[in-house]
Amino acid sequence: MSAFPENLSLLHKGEKDLHTRSIALVEGSEDLSLHVSMIETCMDMLQYVRTNTLDMSEDQVIVALIGASVFNSIASALKLMLGGYYQSSGLQIRYIMETGWLLDYLRTDPNLVQEWKVTPEEKRQSVFRPGKIRDKLDKRDGFKEKKREAHYKRLCVLCGHPSFAGFAMLRPEVNADAHMGPFLVLGLLEGCIQELVQVSITATQAFLRFFPPKTLPDYKAGISFIETNAHWMEKVFDKRPDPKPLNELRKLIAQLEGR
Repeated sequence: MSAFPENLSLLHKGEKDLHTRSIALVEGSEDLSLHVSMIETCMDMLQYVRTNTLDMSEDQVIVALIGASVFNSIASALKLMLGGYYQSSGLQIRYIMETGWLLDYLRTDPNLVQEWKVTPEEKRQSVFRPGKIRDKLDKRDGFKEKKREAHYKRLCVLCGHPSFAGFAMLRPEVNADAHMGPFLVLGLLEGCIQELVQVSITATQAFLRFFPPKTLPDYKAGISFIETNAHWMEKVFDKRPDPKPLNELRKLIAQLEGR
C-alpha cells in the first residue's frame, strides 16, 4: 500500500496547530465566545428539528434536507476558519446566507417548496436565482437600501469569485504577499466569525418557520433558542426583542407541565 503523501500530512498538522491557537483566541474574547455560542445554538436547533419532528410532510422533508446542508456548511465554515483558511470559509458563509434567503422566500407561498424541488436545473437560475429572491424579499419587507445585495456582493468579491480584492483574504499582513496554506490573523478570524453568526441566525430562523412546535420538548427547545438569540441581540446591538411572545410561551409550557 502507498503511504499517504508526507506533505499533505504536514499541511494537516499545521491546520490542527492553528485550530488550537484559534480556539484559544476565541476563548480569550468575550465577544467571539458569544458569537460562537450563538452559532452552536443555531446548529443545535437545526439538529433538534431534524431528529425530533415526527411525521414530516413532504415539504418539511425537503426543507429538512436544506437544513442539513446548512448545518454542514456551518460546521465546514467553522473548521476552515479555525484552521486558517479564511477565504474558503467565506465560501461556506455565502452558501449559508444564500440558503437562508431561499428558505425565507419559500415560506412566502405554500407552493414554492414543490416548485423549487421540481424546477429543472436549466431553469432554476432564472426562477430561483439569488438576485431575484433578494429583490422579492426586499419588496416584501419594504427595504429599499439593497443591503442584502451589498452583503452578497461583498462575499462574492472577497470569497466567491476570483478577484484582486479577494487576495486580502490570503494576506497575513496588509500589502504582504499571499500565503499558500493555513495562517492565523485575528482580524480575519473575527471577521469570519461575525459573518458566520449573522447568516446562521438568519438561516435558522427561516428554517424554523416551517416547523411550528407541537410537543413540550419542542416548545422548550424553541424558548432556549429565542432566549439565546435575545441575549446575543442585546449584547451585540444593545437591542432586546419584545419579551411578550417569550413570556406567553413560558406560560404555555407551565400549563402543559401542569404547574
